Order: sequence, then C-alpha cells, then structure tokens
Amino acid sequence: MNMNWYMPTRLITGLGCVKDSAKEIVKLGKSCLIITGKHSAKACGALDDVETVLENAGIFREVYDCIGQNPRLTDCMEAAGQACRMGADFIIGIGGGSPLDAAKCIAVLAANPGMTQETLYSLQWAKRPLPVMAVGTTAGTGSEVTKVAVITTPDGRKTSFNHETMYPVLALGDPSYMQSLPADFTRSTAVDALAHCIESYFSRMANVFSRACAVQGIRLLAGQFGKTEKAGWENISLLDREVFYNASIYGGLAINATGTAFPHTMGYLLTEQYGISHGTACAVFLQEFYQYNKEVVPELTERFLGEIGCSEGRFLQIIQNATPSCDIAISEKQIAEAHGRWIGNGSIKKCWGEFAPERADGILRRLFGE
Repeated sequence: MNMNWYMPTRLITGLGCVKDSAKEIVKLGKSCLIITGKHSAKACGALDDVETVLENAGIFREVYDCIGQNPRLTDCMEAAGQACRMGADFIIGIGGGSPLDAAKCIAVLAANPGMTQETLYSLQWAKRPLPVMAVGTTAGTGSEVTKVAVITTPDGRKTSFNHETMYPVLALGDPSYMQSLPADFTRSTAVDALAHCIESYFSRMANVFSRACAVQGIRLLAGQFGKTEKAGWENISLLDREVFYNASIYGGLAINATGTAFPHTMGYLLTEQYGISHGTACAVFLQEFYQYNKEVVPELTERFLGEIGCSEGRFLQIIQNATPSCDIAISEKQIAEAHGRWIGNGSIKKCWGEFAPERADGILRRLFGE
C-alpha cells in the first residue's frame, strides 16, 4: 500500500488559538472578506476574536453573513462580488462545514470574476483562488484541512468539487467555540465525523496514512460516544468537545486522501429532499455500508475491527446509539426517480466490489420504504 500524502494547510488548535495566531494571520494580506452564517459565529465568540485580531493588525475587513446550511452557489457568487468590490486579499471562513466550504468556493470565484457554474466545476480556472483562512466552530466536517467544497447548485443538488489550490492556508480550531452548540447539532456533526472515518477506511483510494487517521478518529469517537451515552448530549464538557474536534480533524485528513463513499452520496438525497441534517443523513447508511464491505471485502473488515479495537456487535451498537433518528418515508416513485444518481457516481466507484444502482434502491427501500 502506498504512503502518498499532501497537506499544505497550517493547522493550529487549542484554547485561544485565534488570538495567539495573529502573526500568521497578518501574513495573508491587508484586507479580507469574512464568511459566516447569521448567528453561530457571533454567538460562540469566534467572530469577535477574529475581528479583534484584524483590528489590532490594521487589516480592513467586511462580513458576508448569509451562508446557511448547505451553502448555495448563488450566495457564493454574491459574496465573491463583494470580495471583488472591496479588493479582498484573502477570505476567512468561520463556522462549520457550510461557511468553510463556501469560503473556498468564494475564494475561487473572487479570483476569477465572471466565472460561470460550468467553469467553476470544470476546474479550468485562469487564476488561483485567494488564500483562505478557516476557523472551525463545529466538530464534524473537517473542512478546515481538505481541498473540497460541497455547494448546492441552483437545481437544488449538492455537488462537490476539489482542487489542489483550494486548501485553506491556515486552519484554526478552538474547542471553546463549540460550547454554545445545541445537543442535536453536536450529535449530528459528530456522526458526520464518524462517517468520514468509516467511509475513508473502506475506500479503494485508502493508503497507510489515511487509514491511520481514520482509525484514530474512530477510536476517539467510540470512547466519546460511550461516555456521552451515559452523560447525555446536553452535558458535554469542554475537554470532551476538544476530543470530538480532534476526531473530526482526523476524519477530514482521511477523506482528503480518499473522498467519501455511498453513505455520503445517498445522504445528499435525504438532505436535499427531506431536510435531514447532513451528518444524520450520512450516518443512517453506515450500518448498510459496513455490511456491504463485510460481504465484498471480509478480510479488510476483520482487519478494521482489529485496528479500532471493537467487536462487530459493539461497533454496530456504537453506530446505532450515536445516530439520530431519521423518520421519513420514501415512495417507490421517489426511489425510481433517485436511481439515476447512483449510476457512474464518483464516490460510489470508490467502493470495493460492484455497488450496483439497484443495491442503492434496495437500501432506500429497506430503511425508508413506505
């Protein structure tokens, strides 16, 4: 197995890491556009910390705070226009995966004014994206350390793209920013990190380093899920949140090398059409994913359980206990309409064996059939 690895992002974590990283931030330029959602970056204190550093350094900034969950390409284009008008040297994303993914997309668009959706997704860009600084405020996506952005296009489809120039140049993670997260959001983001680790481990693209990251992430999460089962998702300490955050970074490092697999691909459908939060939408397919791999790569599955230090029963119980409920019904007509999504899909191709579109139909039918 190869040991290929590329990670140009400078990652700094820990309490107070934003203010402590002022010398790194001032290297990025003299003006920036800050990308956030409406509330969370302000509520957790991250926006104030970032603006304090920028103010003290004399860096001009403006804020674009219209990014919602599942960031829309139209909003990214609007923000890119603002970045161009103000002459931004760099982009700062503050939040979970949505603002961070949006920041990467906006950095591409702002460096290439007038870019169309087709050109964006073609990856044929005239100029490199603006530098991006990512400030993580959730423990889930690991977007701080990946070259990937998942953006919702005007037709309502979540569509990813990635490029070697899209890595954040600086990623900062202070676990104290996560203390204000509600319990349901904390849980959904945590199972997203779990999905990243499991999907990456079983990817055809996996290598020594990516599997090491995946295993470490799962080990951390398994311990925390067990602890949280007893204490409740409303009673997570700062130390526990730091462990969840570290696990999400391991998951991000893993999928950066491999991408995701069919739980994410199928999860997009649940998010787009039923409003299920991203992490939950992916996690509901994890037991099916495990059983599929047990069937097609039994030796790898046995090795996986040994490396994470879990029996099969305990591992499946962890997934079941951690995954929020997903009470939806999908009709045969809707299953038929979704069938084309599974044909030729890049993430599905990374699964071992031959994951036929009909198998995806069957999974939807078993889990959500009316």
